Amino acid sequence: MKKFRSRFLNAQFVILFIVFIIMIVFLGNLFEGILFEDASQEALTNMWLILISSFATAFFVIIYISLSISNQLTKPLEGALKVANELASGNFQARTYEYKLDETGQLSHALNILARNLQNMTSSYEMQQNRLMTLIENMDSGLILIDTKGFINLVNRFYKETFGIDSKEYIDSLYYNAIPYREIIRLVEETLLVEKTVRKQVELQVGIEIRHFDVSGAPILDHDDKLKGVVLVFHDITELKKLEQMRKDFVANVSHELKTPVTSLKGFAETLLDGAMENKAFRTRFLTIILNESDRLQSLIQDLLDLSKMEQKHFSLSWQDVDLQEIIDDCLLMTKSKADEKNIEISVEYEGYVSVKGDTNRLKQVFLNLIANSLTYTQENGKVDISVKETNETVEFNISDNGIGIRKQEIPRIFERFYRVDRARSRNSGGTGLGLAIVKHLIEAHNGKIQVDSEPGKGTTFRISLLKKRKF
Repeated sequence: MKKFRSRFLNAQFVILFIVFIIMIVFLGNLFEGILFEDASQEALTNMWLILISSFATAFFVIIYISLSISNQLTKPLEGALKVANELASGNFQARTYEYKLDETGQLSHALNILARNLQNMTSSYEMQQNRLMTLIENMDSGLILIDTKGFINLVNRFYKETFGIDSKEYIDSLYYNAIPYREIIRLVEETLLVEKTVRKQVELQVGIEIRHFDVSGAPILDHDDKLKGVVLVFHDITELKKLEQMRKDFVANVSHELKTPVTSLKGFAETLLDGAMENKAFRTRFLTIILNESDRLQSLIQDLLDLSKMEQKHFSLSWQDVDLQEIIDDCLLMTKSKADEKNIEISVEYEGYVSVKGDTNRLKQVFLNLIANSLTYTQENGKVDISVKETNETVEFNISDNGIGIRKQEIPRIFERFYRVDRARSRNSGGTGLGLAIVKHLIEAHNGKIQVDSEPGKGTTFRISLLKKRKF
């Protein structure tokens, strides 16, 4: 502030100097009037004119100098004040003009540096906030943020879409009023109480569906370990639970399916060894049963091996041009005796050039399974319709029957291992319960699609779409 003080003192000196000159002029005229009393009236008038003119000139000079000094001093301060107000209101792009490198210029320079730093910090903070919000909104887990007072501050997109809620129902609401699940409310309360991460697996009803979640409640602590809130994370493990249940069912079904023929083999072998071997009729009958059960066991093991091979990463097909008409005719010939036995009428219709790229043996396995499946679940004197039609890029295979049909809730499960719509009939027919699972894997390996339409008592239709050209 030394330069500012010096400039102000210089201005005062100039003003006092002018006033001093004016006073000298006034006193000189006054002294001259005293010495020369006989001066004329004209001289007196001139003296007053000179005096008034001097005072007027001095007055305007003082005003001009004061305004100049005031502008030089206040203009930078006004600019600095305006920028300071803009910064206070959040506009960090505001800048002031930097004047000479005096105190006001240094103030303007410092304000500009402050504004620039605040703008950089704000941009960096906004970038981090955007990244964080993008991460939170696109994570594959539900997230709820609750403050120390129990109000919900944040709900991410996954949670809203999973539970079908509107963020307005949750934001700024108390968690125990907004969250409808008592298990989650207890988890939040436990987390607030112990101030440690609490993790539980819960079953929650979402609409009409029961879904499984792995829920974690973690406390938010500041640098002084003071509780600032709770974050809830919902991991949807419904599919994992389904896979776990499928694995358990698979082990149980394999054990059951293997136990039945093994028990039969053991029982009839023991019967033969106990003396039934001497009776030719019994021997022939029991050996026939043992042979049939051995065939069934071999078929079951082969299907399991096929499924295991298909699920391995290195499983590959022998790609070649395949004439579907030739394959389907072969399958019909192989199942003719079964159709004749039940007096089932089979009609086949081909339209266009029904050739695709695929594995001949695997596709024959697919169509043989589907045709045999239709014959198994169609009553005597029934009907099975097969159509094969060429389109622009695919060949469509449809097989329909007027058999027992499938209930709507069972359709999603028919491709599961060992799942049977009619357990007694499929087991008595020699089925392993793996046919449709194999069909699904083989169709997907050919980059095809399979669909099922069915209605109990009216029959079932399987639709398969195969690409005419191989998809790499």
